[in-house]
Amino acid sequence: MQTDVFVPSGSFGLKSEKKHLLSKISIVLFLVLCFSATQSFGQRDQITTQAGEKIRCRILDETPTRFIYAYVAPNGKVLRNEIFKNLVTDFKYNFYPEDIVTKGNKIVTKPTQDKEPEKNTNTAKTTDTQKATTDKPATKVAEKKEKPEEKIADNQQKTQQEAVKNETKPPVKDKAKETKNPPEKKEEKTVAQKEEKTDTPMADKKAKSEYDDYLKFRVGVRGGFGNMLSKINTEDQFGLYQEKLLRGWTWGADFAYFPTDNFGFGIMFNNFQSKNSADNMNFKFVKNGEVIDTSGSITNKRSAKFVGPVFYFRRSIDFKTMVILGLSPGAYFYNDKGTYNGVTIPYKGWDFGGAATLGIDFLLGNDITGRDIILSLEAGYNYGKIKSMNFSDGKGVVSLANPVDLSRVDFTIGLRFTRYPRYFRN
Repeated sequence: MQTDVFVPSGSFGLKSEKKHLLSKISIVLFLVLCFSATQSFGQRDQITTQAGEKIRCRILDETPTRFIYAYVAPNGKVLRNEIFKNLVTDFKYNFYPEDIVTKGNKIVTKPTQDKEPEKNTNTAKTTDTQKATTDKPATKVAEKKEKPEEKIADNQQKTQQEAVKNETKPPVKDKAKETKNPPEKKEEKTVAQKEEKTDTPMADKKAKSEYDDYLKFRVGVRGGFGNMLSKINTEDQFGLYQEKLLRGWTWGADFAYFPTDNFGFGIMFNNFQSKNSADNMNFKFVKNGEVIDTSGSITNKRSAKFVGPVFYFRRSIDFKTMVILGLSPGAYFYNDKGTYNGVTIPYKGWDFGGAATLGIDFLLGNDITGRDIILSLEAGYNYGKIKSMNFSDGKGVVSLANPVDLSRVDFTIGLRFTRYPRYFRN
């Protein structure tokens, strides 16, 4: 009997197709891995940075702003890195003729094949050549070994002969050494002394305070606006004319020394000046001790000078801002030069008075250039009265029934130096 068995062929076909696909995928993955490995280990490109560093690498990708490259680290691992193009001065593809091969933790370049090793491999098949190659080096080594032994023996004989000669001679070399050694010690001492000299001033500078460095002296000038406080009758035209003579400009100079941080003393001088002129005016002036009323042209130039010792009290707000108060007794010298209808008559007088100032000092500069300059803003008050005057009429100094009031308020700006400025030293 004959029986037919039917087996579904589709099951075997599916399994075979799956195996075929898996084999293809594995081959592709293997090729990709091999290609990536060759790309990463093929370190034939070179990137030169702005610092002059040359990086041996494999440039994987290039964008408009950066390079992406792979390089072999010292431990033998392949690493990926990026660098901006503005940090690169030059780059070259396939700059190196050989690839880098990693062996363990070391980087080894592939050895180049020379023609001589090929000859050796071909001739190494015969036993006679092997013996010849092995015998010749042995004889050469033996010859080399014998020659040094002979030289060593000769040298020993020479040294023995020299030793015998040296025993008879006086030890000159030892004396030379003994004489050379002491100067070296002296040089060490001199170097140590120089180092000590250089160290001591540094220690002194650290011990000094800010006041010791630049605030012992204060010398400079100032200038500003002044207004006299005397009362004048302004009901007539001549009174208005005299009122304008009460306002004017003031300038002065001072010098002070501060033995302590807060107290100082010195000398000061200031001068107040004002002037005015008018035509076709009714005015009064003194002639031969008499007050004369007249009209015409008139011009006046006044000045009130003050000089005297000054005592300062200073208080710091911070390391470069200070409040300073000055008190000064002294003398006023008054001068009024008037021209009346072409006739010039100077009036002169002096008397004792006082002055006081209150201001703020700002230290200019920094720690490098030095704080040698002070910018000061001051308000001052002056008190004084002229009780006698010389009218230049030959009668000398005459006492006044109504003293001339010199009380005045000043507002000034000053520029002072704490020492000779560093800017002018060179």
